[in-house]
Amino acid sequence: MKTNLVKSNKKKNSDERKVIFEEFPETGEVEIQTSATENIPAKKVRFPEDVAERYKLQPEEFVEVQDAIEAYQAEDREILIYANSIESKIGYDSLIRVLGNYFGKQMAYLRSVEGGSLSLEAALACVYKNNFDEAQATNLINEMVSIPTDTIGFSDLLAVHRNSPAMAENLWEAIKREAQCEFESGHRAANAFEPADYMKDAWNRAGYLGLRESFCAEWEPKGGIELSMIDTIAQAFLQLQFWTKESVLRSQTKPREEDHEVEIIKKLYNERNKHRRKDELWDIPLVSQQSAVEHAAQMADRWQRMYFRAIKNLRDWRRLTPQVTINNPSQVNIANDGGQQVNVASNGK
Repeated sequence: MKTNLVKSNKKKNSDERKVIFEEFPETGEVEIQTSATENIPAKKVRFPEDVAERYKLQPEEFVEVQDAIEAYQAEDREILIYANSIESKIGYDSLIRVLGNYFGKQMAYLRSVEGGSLSLEAALACVYKNNFDEAQATNLINEMVSIPTDTIGFSDLLAVHRNSPAMAENLWEAIKREAQCEFESGHRAANAFEPADYMKDAWNRAGYLGLRESFCAEWEPKGGIELSMIDTIAQAFLQLQFWTKESVLRSQTKPREEDHEVEIIKKLYNERNKHRRKDELWDIPLVSQQSAVEHAAQMADRWQRMYFRAIKNLRDWRRLTPQVTINNPSQVNIANDGGQQVNVASNGK
C-alpha cells in the first residue's frame, strides 16, 4: 500500500537516506531497505533486477516490490503519493470483469456481418491472437514495458492473461499506477486543453501545470478529491481567461469581412458616416456582431461563476472534513451531535 504524502525537496546522500538500494550481481537481484519509523518497522524487499522476471512475481509480491521502488524514488524528487483507492483493493477481480466484457464484445463483432462473419474458431484465434508460451509472453512483456503505457490495449492484456494471469494482473497494476501518477501530477487534466495536435506544445502544458502548482502550493491538497477540485479551479480559471480575451477581441477589434453581403452593408455604413453629425460617436453594430460580443461576455461570466463556485466547494469540503490532532491527551471527551459522550483516557503506558 502506498504511503501518505511523501516529500523530498533535495537529494540525500547515502548516509542520510531512509531507503537504501543495493545490488546483488551474483544472483541478478536487487534489494531495497527501508529504515524503521515511529509506526512502521524496518523492511527489506529483494526482487529480480530484470523487468520481465519482476512481472512474473505473484501479484501480492509485485505490489510490495512496486511500493518499495516508489519509496526509493520518492527520496530523489518531490512527489505526492496517496493511499490506495478501493479500486486497487478489488483491481484484480475488476481486470477479469473488464477482459470478459472486452472478449464478449470482440467475439460478437467478429461473428457479425460487419466483422466478417467469422466462425467460432476463427474468431477465438483472432481475439486471443496467439496462444503464447512463456517465452513469447516474456517477449511481449518486454515489448510493452518499453512503449508508452497508454498504448497498451485490452487485447494485449488478454493475450498475456491466457498464458499467465499473474503477469497480466501485474501489468494491469503498473498501468493503473501510471494512470494515477498522470492524474496526481496534473497531466491528465492538462490534456483537456490540448484537443488538437498543434496545441500539444510545451508552453500550453507548462501554462496549465504552472497554474495548478501555484494553487496546490496555496491550498496544499490532501488526497485525490482535493486534487480534482484544484484541477477544476485551474480549468475554470483558464476558461475564464480565454473568454475574457475573446470578449475584448470581439468588442474592440475589427472582424474579418469574408461575406460579400457584409462588405456591401459596410460600404453603405461608410457612405452614411460621411454625413453624420459630430455628436454621433459610434456605429450601431450588426446583429451578428452584437450576438458574438454578447456570447463571449456571457461565457466569461459563466466561467467566472464556475471558478468561484469551485473554490467555494473546496472550502466547504475542508470545513466538512476537519482534521483533529491531539498530542499527549490525559482524557478526551468525544460525542456526536445529540449522541452519547465517550470518555477516552490514557492508561499511563
